[in-house]
Order: sequence, then structure tokens, then C-alpha cells
Amino acid sequence: MATDRLITSVEAREMLRRVYRSDGEINLAEVLRRGVSDPIKPIAETGRMRPSTPLVVASVVVLLLIAAFVYFSVGARR
Repeated sequence: MATDRLITSVEAREMLRRVYRSDGEINLAEVLRRGVSDPIKPIAETGRMRPSTPLVVASVVVLLLIAAFVYFSVGARR
């Protein structure tokens, strides 16, 4: 296929069919792992998965909110 021209909708559909045909099984664990990994550099130098920065920040904020709720709920009784 030439790269100096636009593709038609028929060619795009055929390419999508080839891509989806090649992936015979969708693994839920792999999909979730890709979803929470860093989109720029998903694997660290050590070979471990790097979590997404917004996911880490959101987790820290949620933990701080839970800690504040527990502190003020239990702390008010003392």
C-alpha cells in the first residue's frame, strides 16, 4: 500500500478486520494492566510496570481524604 495517498474507508475497514482477527483472545488482566500503566513509559528500567501518574495522585488524594475523615470522626470522640 502506498504511503503517499489517503486510504479509503474500505481499506480502513479491511485493516481493522486484520487487526481484530489477529487478536484471538482478549485478556482482561492485560487490558487492566495497560489501562493503569504509564502511557509514555509503561515499563521501568527494572522491568516492572510503572503506574499512571494521575492514578497515583488520585490514590494519594483519596487516602488523605479517608485519613482526614477517620481523624475527625474518631478524634472528635476523645
